[in-house]
Amino acid sequence: MDVSRRTTWLLGLAFVVLAVRLGHFVDRFAVNLVFWDQWDFLQGLFDDASLWELFRRQHGPHRQGVANLLIAGEYALTGWNGRADAALAAIVMALTGLGGLWWVRRVTGSLTGWDVVVLLLFLTTTNSETYVGTPNLAHGPIPALCLVAFALACTITNVVWRCVAMCVANFFAVSGGFTFLLGAITLVVLLVMATAPQVKPGQRAVFAGGIVVAVLTMALFFHGYAFSPAVDCYQFPHPRPLDYLPFTGFVLLRPLGLEAGASAWRQGLASLGAVLVVVGGAYATWRMLRARGQSPLWNATCALVGFVVLFASTAAVGRVCQGLESASVPRYVPYVLPAALAGYGVLRSSALDPRWQRALLVIVLGLALFKELDASGETESVRVVAANKRLWRDCYLRHHDLARCDAETAPVYPMPEATQLQQKLDWLEARGYSFFQEKQRVLAQPR
Repeated sequence: MDVSRRTTWLLGLAFVVLAVRLGHFVDRFAVNLVFWDQWDFLQGLFDDASLWELFRRQHGPHRQGVANLLIAGEYALTGWNGRADAALAAIVMALTGLGGLWWVRRVTGSLTGWDVVVLLLFLTTTNSETYVGTPNLAHGPIPALCLVAFALACTITNVVWRCVAMCVANFFAVSGGFTFLLGAITLVVLLVMATAPQVKPGQRAVFAGGIVVAVLTMALFFHGYAFSPAVDCYQFPHPRPLDYLPFTGFVLLRPLGLEAGASAWRQGLASLGAVLVVVGGAYATWRMLRARGQSPLWNATCALVGFVVLFASTAAVGRVCQGLESASVPRYVPYVLPAALAGYGVLRSSALDPRWQRALLVIVLGLALFKELDASGETESVRVVAANKRLWRDCYLRHHDLARCDAETAPVYPMPEATQLQQKLDWLEARGYSFFQEKQRVLAQPR
């Protein structure tokens, strides 16, 4: 068996094993229950809103975008089954991992056994909140897919199709999730490509059109936009502005297993990580400018790392008032993974001495494996969340008393009146949707 075939079998086997593992995780912990923020961002479905209204729905600082349309279609097919939410999120992350492999092949010329790192990055359970807490395709999975799609668009040789693909990926990224931050970076990348000396006049006109489309995409996002920090404690600047740096670092290093903590060494490591990622982003930008936008690797790396730096620093500004521990929430992980992919692509493409490159690849693979194996604490928190959701579901199906179930278990929404929770529960029950599909099974269980 030749090397390429062995690599294909190895990566295929790794994908199957990790996909089955992720599927088992979702099957074990996902609960058929509308939960927390879902009662808010699904408002359009309760109101029978139009597809355009669903697409434009703003939830906190971001919009829902195409994710809301996918959720609407999924709910129509499954009767609002919350477990399908989690399953669809897992499928999107698996597709993102395959897209990451494709990008590595495009920028390096071939795949190797080392590229199992890419699958370990995306088919992970470290983003457990994506599946178990409050599943929202717009907050993590679809943005991650859009970022990898943008990186793939940068590798297209044909100038016209490259520009079109970048604008399409940028449109869907800006329209849903915190990837609206990619919009400004897209403008920079397109401008650099347009001003390269080797670009022909016709191609320059194509890039000019792409810049116009990117500007209109941002204008559409901000049309009717309402500033919403989403947390009551928000203030800028923060009374302890030095906390911004470690908070940013904890967000950036969370996919590698570093969780936020009060210890000085953790904060120091996080701060160092933040500085290194910013320096790496600056270096990628310099390489992109030096290549005049003609390097697919550095165009994508600049965009992905630049976005992640913006995302992590924005999260720090918006959430640091809740404490450094809030930097480690699993829902941020999908946003950071594309930058890790870009860093891995740079390592695989580097002209380092083979011995040094191999040593670094061993370290990267070790970190990717370790963060999956060292998840005992997170698994415990997942068990608690899943168990509480099941207890609340079973309580409500037996007693139909919202206040009682909130008192006896963990509530499914902090302020029921604010979101008209009782009316929404009645709406779901009248149609036999969501957890009401399980009514007979739960009532038949011994108490």
